[in-house]
Amino acid sequence: MEYSVIVKGPNGPMKKAIQDRLTSISRIEEGSNNPLEIGIGVEARDLSILRNGQQQRTSSPCIFVRDVVTDIEDVFWSDGLFHSIIRDAISGKPIPVYPPEPRYWLPVQDVANAIRAMVVRNLFPCSDDPIQMAGRRPWENGALHSEALHLWKRFRASTMGIHTPETLSEPPIHISTQPVVTERPDLSGLNDLMIACEEPNGWRPSGSLRLSIMRVLATLT
Repeated sequence: MEYSVIVKGPNGPMKKAIQDRLTSISRIEEGSNNPLEIGIGVEARDLSILRNGQQQRTSSPCIFVRDVVTDIEDVFWSDGLFHSIIRDAISGKPIPVYPPEPRYWLPVQDVANAIRAMVVRNLFPCSDDPIQMAGRRPWENGALHSEALHLWKRFRASTMGIHTPETLSEPPIHISTQPVVTERPDLSGLNDLMIACEEPNGWRPSGSLRLSIMRVLATLT
């Protein structure tokens, strides 16, 4: 089955990741009578993928995405915190004071995979019931800094050929002594939709945040 898909919205890493993931199943056809329209950061007829907190003005099926991570910072989708923490880890300066609220970081590859699954099955959120998309695990900002710092030290040791037991070990699990109570994103609608799209585990992002950190490190060095 061939799909005719038009992806709208501002250019950037988020839009490119989704377009690239759809290329294996779709092609844009000029003059198609009824192409599937997907909006990335803008509203579109068949599916609108909007930034969390962005105002929805139409009744198209809608997904609100939060805390997405791209290799190169996407200024439309990011508040800059993730990349700022990685830069802080590289700098070697004392860890700054970060906002206490945890974030639900989500690699952009998982966003693209989910959209692809919806397009393949032609299943989208109900037009009157937008859903949320985010990572499942809360990450404290200090924990992200610790993880990035460990990976940066390991990378530096590899390039210089001076590994130590510390750089070869796994980073310790960061346990907060002062947990911050925040409202978790409601991912039940997304989980149900992924099951309907024949994803047996529902919404289970497979992307590794560690890999995302390494990819961001590569863009910053």
